Formats: sequence, structure tokens, C-alpha cells
Amino acid sequence: MTHIDRENLALIAMTEFDLTEPERQHLSECPECSLELIALQHTAHVGRSARSVQLVEPGDRVWAGIHAALGLSDAVAATPGRSGYEAADQPPAADQPTAVVEPVETPAPVVEPVETPSATVTDIGSALRPRPRPRNWMPMAVAAGIAGLLGGLGGGIWWQSAQQQEPAPVLLAEAQLDPYPGWDAAGSVYVAKTADGHREVVLDVTGVSADTDLREVWLIKADASGLISIGLLDGESGRFAIPDGVDLSQYPLVDVSAEPDDGDPQHSGDSILRGELRTA
Repeated sequence: MTHIDRENLALIAMTEFDLTEPERQHLSECPECSLELIALQHTAHVGRSARSVQLVEPGDRVWAGIHAALGLSDAVAATPGRSGYEAADQPPAADQPTAVVEPVETPAPVVEPVETPSATVTDIGSALRPRPRPRNWMPMAVAAGIAGLLGGLGGGIWWQSAQQQEPAPVLLAEAQLDPYPGWDAAGSVYVAKTADGHREVVLDVTGVSADTDLREVWLIKADASGLISIGLLDGESGRFAIPDGVDLSQYPLVDVSAEPDDGDPQHSGDSILRGELRTA
């Protein structure tokens, strides 16, 4: 089966051509051509609707990202814009001179009649048909250009967004937190290095709400000879920045304490949970 030429399908979709009876019959029998015509009609509709869309000129960085991602040549390194499409759709200036072409009479060629076999219904793709002058190609050309530009911008924005995503934090150490006598609690903690190079303690606990007004998180030396407060725990999870310069090998213990609201910055001596960090 010979299918309808794709250029003719495009013209039919844009209503530049009316369906002939052989084409109508072919479309009723050929799912491939009928589906392609539907897709082209949808594209034409979107293109015409795009005239009412207010577009924003992309910045040079957007096109630079698209250019690099697609590996394009230096010939198209300049940022494209709508101005090129809009200029193409403008009529010539009123004062612009118009060339006048004088008709030249030439003798009409003599054509000998040649017998040719009649075309069948399946010869749709190769059969000649009258091609009326397109009513208005420019709106579709502009719409197609805008659609391509929008698709490219979407791809470029996605590409730049993917490039700008922060890397995942690096796990440095972790520990299980065990409860002290009198507390029915549990928890876990890990230390991660963030994208900006700093470190933070990420804490998750359960069973520490009780009647305690304040719960404070500490880093403590292995022999308990020194300790550093890194913040108050609000709820059952939290993230706490580790001061730069603190050597975790010297402060391997993570402690959660119950603190009275008395303004005293010292450890109360009432620990709820404690665990020793181990390198991940």
C-alpha cells in the first residue's frame, strides 16, 4: 500500500488542501496515515494558539547550556531570539521600492501527447494533484519556530537545573544511641559533610518528650573531660552544625540531656541517650 505523502498530510492538517476522495478512502483504511494526520492537526492547533502566548526572551546562559548539551557548532553560538521570527513576519516598509519585472513573450512549447496508465487508489503518494497556493504559511512557520524554541528552552532549563543540583552529603560517622536508666528512649545519629564543606549532626530519637522542658545535644570527649553543646532538640529529630575545628576523634560521644529551664549553660548531669560515633 502506498501511503499519503507526508507533505500532503501536513498541508491537509493546516487546511491548505482539501481531502480528495481517494485520500479519504485511504485514511479510513490506514491507521498509520490517519494517526499521523491527527498528530499534525494537533501540532497545527498548538501553533495557531501560540500567537496569544506572551514569551520571555531567555538569557544568554540558557542558550549556552543548550548549546553545550547538544554539542552544537560555533556557527550557532549566538543566542537566538524571537526578533528573528517576528522580523520575518513583518510586511515590507511602505517606502521600500518594489522591483518591476516586464513580461517577456516566449513561444509556447509544443507538447506531444503521451499515453499514460490511469492512477489507482493506492497510487496516492505518487499521484499528482493540484496544489493551491498556500493561504498563509507564515503563521505556521512562526508557530513551529516558537514551539522549537520553547522545547529547546525547556531542555536547556532542565539541563542547567540538573547541573546545579547539589551533590549528596557524604556520610562520615554514625552511632546508635542507648538510653540511660530511667529513660525509655532510643535513637540514632550520623555525621555528614554537606556540599559547602561543613559538617552536621543528624539526630533521630524516640521516647524523649516526657516532662522535660529542654533537651540539649552535646559532643563529649571519650573520658568525659570536655564537652561542647551544639544545640537544643525540638521534637524527635534535628540537624546540628559542628563548629569548624572540632576534631570528632577527640569528641566521639553524642549525648542528649534533659535540662531544666534555669539559664545554666552547664550539662545537668541527666543524660537521656548517649552513643559513640564510629567512622562510616
